[in-house]
Amino acid sequence: MNRDIDPLIGGLASVTDRQAGAMLPDDAATALADRITATAVPSAAPRRRRSPVMLIGLPLAAAGIAGAAVTAVAMARDGGSGGAPAITPASPRVGLVAALTFTRKGGYIDVRVRDPLADPKRYKEEFAAHGLDVTLSMVPTSPSIVGTVVMMDTSENTTERDVTTITAKGECETGGAGDVCPVGVRIRTGYKGTATIAFGREARPGEKYDSTAPATAPGEVMHGMTYRKHRVGEVLAALRKRHVTVPEYRAMEGNVSKVLKSGQAPPTWYVHDAVPWAKNQVLLFVGPNPTETASAQPPPSAPGAPSATPTKTP
Repeated sequence: MNRDIDPLIGGLASVTDRQAGAMLPDDAATALADRITATAVPSAAPRRRRSPVMLIGLPLAAAGIAGAAVTAVAMARDGGSGGAPAITPASPRVGLVAALTFTRKGGYIDVRVRDPLADPKRYKEEFAAHGLDVTLSMVPTSPSIVGTVVMMDTSENTTERDVTTITAKGECETGGAGDVCPVGVRIRTGYKGTATIAFGREARPGEKYDSTAPATAPGEVMHGMTYRKHRVGEVLAALRKRHVTVPEYRAMEGNVSKVLKSGQAPPTWYVHDAVPWAKNQVLLFVGPNPTETASAQPPPSAPGAPSATPTKTP
């Protein structure tokens, strides 16, 4: 029997994207998106760590609404069951969440990242829909500052009150040993300038960090380690127990920082400082003496990536 199946599928997902957004609260939609993108599949990499700006938890009522939408999409892809005809691309589909959240508070709009995996064009388009010329990107960072604002640049004549950061206590550890971290941005309604903002995301395997927290910060691979003024061989042995490697070293020769590859730093030298380099990798600053007067510098940005440094907060 040949029947038009579109009306049947329309009954499963009989709402538009805008109606679906109204039915599913922002926090529930964010949580659902986070769970979907975080779910591991067989033979895939371990589940990613949730960003501090993403919400967790999903009310049962919201799960039911979203579940119906996901079921409809799944049927469209699989062709249904029991020999039912395959659903055409014209069948109704329900969008779950936007890439960003925009919350109006007085004369300002608070913006946070919902989907750290979205195409940067989506961020641009969503800002434009609110009358804002903002370019947002996600850059690889060390684990403890994933989800925080790591770089912000604004156009000339922008005042301090036009674009600021939203801070949260205890979300990360800054270079000054503080724990007040920028987790979003607040933009004045009607702001006509331009802004470029970078949020931290989890680095892919082998990808160098663009911005880092202290190597011993909670969540970092050297958390809890005492390493300064310890010999290179001793520190390497401790790192091996944590499955952490050192791809490069930095050693001062006069006023010049020299690059040493793995194995080139004598085990009897001393470690002066450490910086997260990539996933399960750190960069060590070393020398023949227990202390070094030259200050350590963070590793250079990956080629082609924006230079991102931690945003200063009070």
